[in-house]
Amino acid sequence: MSTGISTGITGPSSYNAVMAAFAQHWLSGNLKLAPGAVILTLPDKTSMTQAQFAALLTALETQQGVVQSRLVAAGIARGNVNVLKAALLPKLNLFISLMDGSYQGTGFYEMRPYAPGILAGKEEFLLPLGKAMELWKAMNEGTAPAGVTLPLVLGDGTDQGSFASEISALIFAYAELTRKEVLLGIARGDRNVIQVRAYGAMLAYRESAGNKYARHPEMIETLPRLSPLPGHTPAAVNASATLQAPDHSKIIHSASPEPLLERYELRGCAGPDWNEDDAVHIASHSPGEPREFITDFALNQPG
Repeated sequence: MSTGISTGITGPSSYNAVMAAFAQHWLSGNLKLAPGAVILTLPDKTSMTQAQFAALLTALETQQGVVQSRLVAAGIARGNVNVLKAALLPKLNLFISLMDGSYQGTGFYEMRPYAPGILAGKEEFLLPLGKAMELWKAMNEGTAPAGVTLPLVLGDGTDQGSFASEISALIFAYAELTRKEVLLGIARGDRNVIQVRAYGAMLAYRESAGNKYARHPEMIETLPRLSPLPGHTPAAVNASATLQAPDHSKIIHSASPEPLLERYELRGCAGPDWNEDDAVHIASHSPGEPREFITDFALNQPG
């Protein structure tokens, strides 16, 4: 949750409110001059009307939704990878234990793998697993040490074939995670393209306002800001959330001591980690309104 005392672009999540302010100001300008009178010429030599700018805001909101959906999809894919890693690591440790107990002093033992940490990356995690899989196969085809029965079966009942199948499933899960992350990256790129065009339009609007509204000083005085005024970050407020079944969350927060507070904003980012670039504006209210938000953000889909 953030509090703010000025308007302007401060990051991706601030575009919606700033663009809405520009769209409303632009609409007022058209009514004062003539319907459709304010048409911008952008740096790329294309033109833009107020209706087109409003449509650009809608497109941005839609694309922000795509980013959030793909964040959830990538999170689910990452969760699947972690589940498979957590299942395979104990089996690898059992295999290493079997080697420690029965294969020391053999050529096989010279190839004994070392177990990776659960947080190890893809290559670091898969390498010892693949090594164990091939070593296990070779051991099954070799001579059994005293007290060992071939083919080798781990204490939990896992054989080499099922171990290999689980490794294969993990490899496919990693591939799916990569695919989801690529799609997420594309969605972010499409969002950024819209933001760049919107920023150029708002800049052009401000730069042309002096001439267009020369006879309407009130329009100059109320021109939305593109960059925030110098200021400071308000002290953080305390917030807590409770589930409102079946798919909403109620967030209540304390009051800010900031004397120049303009509004409270609720921003969200789907997934377990906060990313300022992916955060979106969810809701806002003035200091005089009840200090709570109710939202279904990221609660109406798996993950």
